[in-house]
This record gives sequence, C-alpha cells and structure tokens, in this order.
Amino acid sequence: MDSTRTKAQNSVTEGEINEVVEVRRPVVLGLFATGIVPAGQPRSPPNVPQPIEIDTSSHFATDREENDRDELIKWARSVSQSLRFAIIVRRSDSGEKRKAQLVLECERSGKYVPAKKKLKSDTSGTRKCECPFRLRGYYNKATKLWRLTVVNGMHNHELDKGLEGHLVAGRLKPQEKEFMDEMTRNAVAPKNILSTLKERDPENKTSAKQVYNARHRYRVKMRASMTEMQHLCKKLDDNKYYYKYRTVVENGVEHLQDIFFAHPRSITLFNSFHTVLMMDSTYKTSKYKMPLFEIVGFTSTEKTFNVAFAWLSNEKEDNFIWALQQLRCLLRRETNLPKVILTDRDLALMNAIPAVFPEAAALVCRFHVKKNVRTKAVELVKVRDGEKVKAADMRERVCLAFEDVLDSSTEAEYTENVMAFRKLCERWPKFVRYVEETILDTDKEKLVSAWVDKHMHMGNHTTNRAESAHGVLKSYLTDGLGDLVKGWESIHRMLGNQFTQVQTEFGQNMSVYGHTYRKKTLYSTLMFKISRRAMRYIHTESKRVEFTGMDSMKCGCLMRTNYGLPCACLIAKKLHHNRPIRLDEVYKHWKIICFQDEEVGGDVEDDYACTAEWQAIQERLRTADVSMKNEIRDQLRKIAYPTTTDVEPPNTNVKSKGAKKKKVVRGTRSTSRDKSRWEHVEEYFTETQASQSSKPSPSIPSHSRPSSSQPTASNPMPTVSEAPLTVSNPLPLTSSSQIFGINHMPKFMHPFIEDIINVDGDGYCGYRAVALAQRGNEDDFELIRCNMSRELRLNKDMYVAIFGCEERYQYICDALLPPPRTRQRTSIRNSVAPMDKWFTLPDMGHIVATILDRVVVQLSILQNGPCETFFPLRSIPSPNPSSRVICLGALPDHYVLVKLKLGCPIPKSNKSWKQYCAKQSLGWEDSFIAAQHRFEEMMSTENVVPIQIVGAGSRETPLVID
Repeated sequence: MDSTRTKAQNSVTEGEINEVVEVRRPVVLGLFATGIVPAGQPRSPPNVPQPIEIDTSSHFATDREENDRDELIKWARSVSQSLRFAIIVRRSDSGEKRKAQLVLECERSGKYVPAKKKLKSDTSGTRKCECPFRLRGYYNKATKLWRLTVVNGMHNHELDKGLEGHLVAGRLKPQEKEFMDEMTRNAVAPKNILSTLKERDPENKTSAKQVYNARHRYRVKMRASMTEMQHLCKKLDDNKYYYKYRTVVENGVEHLQDIFFAHPRSITLFNSFHTVLMMDSTYKTSKYKMPLFEIVGFTSTEKTFNVAFAWLSNEKEDNFIWALQQLRCLLRRETNLPKVILTDRDLALMNAIPAVFPEAAALVCRFHVKKNVRTKAVELVKVRDGEKVKAADMRERVCLAFEDVLDSSTEAEYTENVMAFRKLCERWPKFVRYVEETILDTDKEKLVSAWVDKHMHMGNHTTNRAESAHGVLKSYLTDGLGDLVKGWESIHRMLGNQFTQVQTEFGQNMSVYGHTYRKKTLYSTLMFKISRRAMRYIHTESKRVEFTGMDSMKCGCLMRTNYGLPCACLIAKKLHHNRPIRLDEVYKHWKIICFQDEEVGGDVEDDYACTAEWQAIQERLRTADVSMKNEIRDQLRKIAYPTTTDVEPPNTNVKSKGAKKKKVVRGTRSTSRDKSRWEHVEEYFTETQASQSSKPSPSIPSHSRPSSSQPTASNPMPTVSEAPLTVSNPLPLTSSSQIFGINHMPKFMHPFIEDIINVDGDGYCGYRAVALAQRGNEDDFELIRCNMSRELRLNKDMYVAIFGCEERYQYICDALLPPPRTRQRTSIRNSVAPMDKWFTLPDMGHIVATILDRVVVQLSILQNGPCETFFPLRSIPSPNPSSRVICLGALPDHYVLVKLKLGCPIPKSNKSWKQYCAKQSLGWEDSFIAAQHRFEEMMSTENVVPIQIVGAGSRETPLVID
C-alpha cells in the first residue's frame, strides 16, 4: 500500500513556487484498496466526494536559516501566500523554560467544536477542516540560527485563487496599524483608509471589515475602562479646555443636564474681540438629541471664530441663563462685556440675555424675520381672480414695503413707512395685525435701523455668521448618532483649523502693504497698526467726503457709531488740514491683529495660591462631623480628579408604564437640519406659483446653490390650503401631474415615468444624477467625475475623434477637473460650480455610458435639448440591457434623475456612437430597436408647447413659466 501511495502522489517542484499546485487523488483506504471489493458494494460509491491531497512540502524543504524568529515566520508566510494559503502560529516557545521552538500550521487546521449556546445567526460557519499541514521551527544554540523543517506538507482542501477574505493574510502590519490609528484620530472615512492602504501596498489583502474592527479596537483602547463622561472630562482636561457641567438626579442616578466648554485660544480671542456676539443652536450633533448652543464672534479681519459651545438638555430660559453665566466667566475684565448680541427670535434666549448681560443691546436677526413675514404673506395675502396684479407680484410688493419699514433711518421715516405699509395691506387686516403685534410692537428697537444704528453692531444685522459656523461644524461631523466624545472630537478638529485660518489672516495683515494706501498722509499712521478690513472701510467712507464735506448732519456719523471708525466728516477735516488719522480715533477692536494674551493685574502667585482658602478648608475638615467631611472630600476629589466623575450621560430612555412597546426606529445619521416653516411654504409656493395660469408648470430650480428645501422623492412636498399651514404632517403628492418637472418631459412619455428625483442644483447636478442612479447617493458625484476624467485620459485619440477637435477634448477634460481652490480651500462638494464645469450632453454621454457600462438616455422637450440615447463604446452587451438604463431629464439649466418603467420607449441613438463604437458594442442597439421605433412614432405626433423662461431662477426671483 505504501508503494501505491508513492506512485499516486505527485510532488510540487521547486520551479513552481509562484503557482498554486493542486494534486488530487483518491485516498486509498483499507476497504477500497486495489483488488479488495466487498460483495454487493460498488468500487466507486456514488455521492461520496473524493478526498483531496495537495503536497506543498518541496516549497518549505530548504536549508534556509534566519537570525531572528520573526524573519523565519515572515519567510514562511511569504511562501504560503505565493501558494495562496495562509499560515498561523499554533505554538511558540521563547526558550526560557523549554527548548526554543515554534509550530506553524495552515489557517484551516484544527477541528471545529460546536458552541454549547445557540448561535445568534444561522449564517455563521467555520474555516477549520482538520488540515494536516504543519511546519516546525527550532533554534540551534551552536549556530544561533533558526531553521524550519516540514512535519507534514499535505493539505486536505483546495487552495484558493486569491487571499482576499483570509483574515490572516489581511492582518495589518505594525506600520499600517500606526497609520490606521492616525487616520482614525483625524476622522478619515473607512473607505478612504482602505483605499490609501491599497495604494501604499498593492499586495495588501486587508478587507473593509478588518478596517472597521481596527478602528473599533483603537477607540476601545483610547477609552479603556473609562465611562463616556470620564472620557469626555479627560479629553477636555488634557487639552486645557475651560468646562463646567451641571447634573440632574433621575431614579437615584446622576445624569448630565448641561455642559459648557471653551478652547483656551477661543477664550483669548473672546477677550480681544468681545464687542459683537452671535448666538444660535444647532441640532443632530449627538445621539442624545441635545441642542448644541454655539456662540460666535469675529476678529478685526472679520474672520468668524467660535467662542464657546454648550450642550443643553432643553432650550429653556434657565438653560440659556446658565450657559450665558459661564460665558461671562470667560471674560478677564468686567469692562470687556459685549455691546451687541444677535439672536434669532427665540423668546427664551431673548429673555436670558438681559438677565446676564443687561448692558448689551440684544438685536434680532433680520433674515429670520423677513422669511417669517414672507411666509405669512404667502398664506394671507390673496388676490381675487380677474385682477391685473398677480398674487406673486403683490406679495413681492408687500415684502418690499416691510423691508422699507426695517430700513427706516429715523423715527419719522419709520412712521411714514408704517403708514404706507398699512395702506398697501389694508385688504389683509390679519396680515397687518400679525406684523404689528408680533414684530413691530415688540421688537422694533431690535430690528429697525432707526434704533439699531445707535449701537456698535459693525454691520451685523443677521445671525448668518452663526449659521455659517453650524455648516462648518456639520462638515466635520460624520453622523448625528455619535456620543458626546465623538462630537467633541469633531469640534476640536474644527477649532484647530479655525485658529490656523485666523492666524493666517493676522499674518497677512502684518506683512502685506496695501497699494491703495501708500504715500497717502491720511493713512500714514495706520499701516500695520490696524487691520486691512478697517482700512478698506475707511477708504470707502472717504469717498463720501465729496457729498458730505465737513457737515456732520449730512454725514450722519454712522461709521463712527456702528463701526468705531472715522466717519466722512472727520475724514474731510483730516484731508482739509492734511493730517493723518490718529490711532486713538480707531476703536480697539480693529487694532488687534494677533493673538493677545492679556496680562492679569496683581501677583499671580498671590492670586492663585489659595492659601487662605486651603487653611479654611483644613479647619473645617478638623471641626466638621463625618457626613460633612465626606461631602468636602467628594467635592475636592471632583476638582482634583475630574476624570473620576460618576456622572452618567444624558438619559435617553423613554419612561413607560407597561404600555405596548413600539418598534424602535433608528435615528437618522444625517446631520442636516430639518426644514424651517418658511422653507416648506416657499418650496410649495415655488412649485405652484403658476397655478392660476392657463398652462401650469412647475418652476425650475436655479443654478445658484440651493437650500435644503428642494423636494426629493423621500421628502414629498406639503400641500398648502387657505387655512394656516401645518408643516408637521405634509401630505405626499401621488398624481403623476404633480411629479417634479414632469411637464418638461415629452407628454407621451408621462405614462412611462415612475418618478423624477431632484438633486442639488449647485452646478454639479448632472454628475449628481448619475451618482444617484449608479451608487444610490448623489454625494458620490466626485467619484463619477474622477472616473470620467480617467476614461478621457486613457482613450484620448478616440474621444478627440468623437468630439471633432483637440480644443473640444481639452475643454471637456478641464470641465472634469476641480475648480481652482478658493481662499477658504473648500471642497467642491460645498461649492457652486462655474459654468465651465457643468455636465454637458452629448459629449459626456459617451463617457458615462462607457465607464458605467450602462445605457444613458437624455429626455426633455425640444427647448432643453434633443432626446438621445448613448450606448457604451467598447463593452459587450449585458444579458439584460433593458435593466441598465440611466435616464437624465434635462430641465432649463438643471438635470434630474428620471425613473422609467421597464420596456418603455427610448430615443434614437446618438449619431457619433455608431461611427466610433467597437464592433462588439453594436449589439447594444439591437436590444432597443423596437423601443426606439415606438419613441419615434409617438414623438412625431407630439405637439410640443414652447416654454418661455422669464425669471432669473433664484429663490428671491423664482422662474415664472407661462
């Protein structure tokens, strides 16, 4: 039998080390040996798989010796990976107590032992198949070298064609682990980490699951045994944040109620630039659904910075008062109190500001007020049928009249504008009563220029800086379901970049000499002493001198009052006497162009030694009873060891008393804010503004950057009736005539259109529609652009022929490159594309069809472009080409994704495709010939009604379609 095994076994030769050698033979057992066949039993039993034996001994039978044990393991693993299997270290002895040796086995060695408990999933499995492969390494004390011997080189399983999916082969190397930890700290997405690992090492076999596991292990290692609040306190303490929190006891457990924190450099900036503050709350920053209260200011270069943050349990007056009290503690001097604080019309916050900062002027954001008035006008300002003035035009006149009221420069002008507003709106008494009782009677001193311009607001009438800060923070937050530590880490990263930008602005102001101000006596004492922004304000104000002269009545002195800078009449006097502007005539806010660490008066050692306080505490500990001693000790421990806090995170559990449990709905991961009421109303109004026309048609979104209020398939538009609008329960639109943009498609195609999904109108709408169809996420449009650019570069000659000239080819290539970086270096995902970066057909239709191997259809009426079909240029047709159709709807200056029914008619093929496609690709068109004939027949009977575009297409000037 031994001779039979020798003849049947085929060994792997040394020259085949880079190949997977598979030698299969039946295992010869006693009953089935040659010549022994039991009665009534066939020689080859049916349905019994033949055992597998693969010999790899020759690859490891070598005289190779290594100085180090790890080098020997590394060599063995490199050989095994070339043979497409993985090796594990079964046993290893260092040689301290026993002989130094190691045992290497195949990763599929060992026997599977079933778990005693029932597994959670029935889809689990095992790799173990009792593979006998084994190597033994031993240490030779004489030569002091490690050597490897083959105990058993046989495998009882097939060797894989690749090592992807093998956990051992995909393990991260030490340097890769360090890289992974660094990327995790910087919130790099796992997919980007994995792609970077593959780029750095093309032979890397790490899978996405292993990346996620490594990230989780890093986070667990960082937190160790600390609770979430202990971890947060440690992070704040290590980075020297000022922080303070308060708690509430629920069911005997102390939970976090509010927490306030500020970066030390933010505190420095706040003490330098404290004149004007903006305050607002943002949401969806943590899984606890706590509003994040943001306080922002701006520097002398008008760069916005975050002063402090506070997670609050509620947006009540008590919570805001507590947060503002902590804000006041950040000021080093009582003379540095804010002069102006801007908020939206949050009554709780508006009431809290006078309680903490009684001397500050609390102003209200004009933007929010105007939007609220416009929303109310949509509901209440109606026009009867047959009137010459359209409802939209009347609403616009009403809103402009209200803006005139807000812009009144004097109280007399305010009275006149209010009377004109009342006369214009006398037909709508409810609307007039709303404006007067809700806004003018209560907040005119906080809104109208006649009162607002008495304060040094430095040109800030809105909370746009706070809203912008919200947007910047959301770009760092990966999702809205993280804990407080994850939210703080995002804030900390954002602040680091923010301080760099602020310091850069300061450096430019200290080193750049403005050409406008050179050799001019007026600015001679101001160069490099005040910010360039202040210089620009002064220069602009100096142009008013010709009109005002030295007359202060004509000047109005608003520049001095509102900005703290010389006004026109003062500049006229300086010019008349040929004298420069003195530094003391410029407010201190504009003279700070660096990070200033203000010196605190007095002896620091005496101020903060707390000798008297400590002696009083010791005396109290000596005389107090046991309970008071425990209380004092606990308070001192909280101060000395903040990371040992017993406070629990906010309680998010819903209290229940035996009621039927509802299915838990997982919260959304999106950090985007919910729509405001005015956005719901304006969205509906934009879609229905032409409803009184004889030929209604929905308006088209503009190419300016849209707000988050654009309709999508997952967020249907609400309906608005004559009654007050209820935004909380919008009704979906189900009629095909109410599908967004369907009237811009051929009428005969309406029955074949299931839905039209709108995408952001930021100039990348065409790429977004393609990304939404291919990847299910329009935000992946950057990847689509990269693949299109790569396709162009690799097939230049073909596309030059298709486009007709080198210039057109270069134009398309440039269109796919990112736009020039702006000063803020923002991502193209957060910018508006210039016109030369737009998606264009037919040129890009060939590229998209080829890289995605799909059929691209452009559908539209004649005004917006021809209806065409683009097939792949090189690939072989797929088995079911009808399911691989991407339809793009061409609206005026906008693309949308059109979902077509299976087997619907499609337009004729693009003429260039037939001329330049490969022979194997001609079959694509054959599958759609019948559908194209149907489209041509129906198109010939279509009576296309031309659409005339009147408006500019922005939110302020929506398109009017007749």
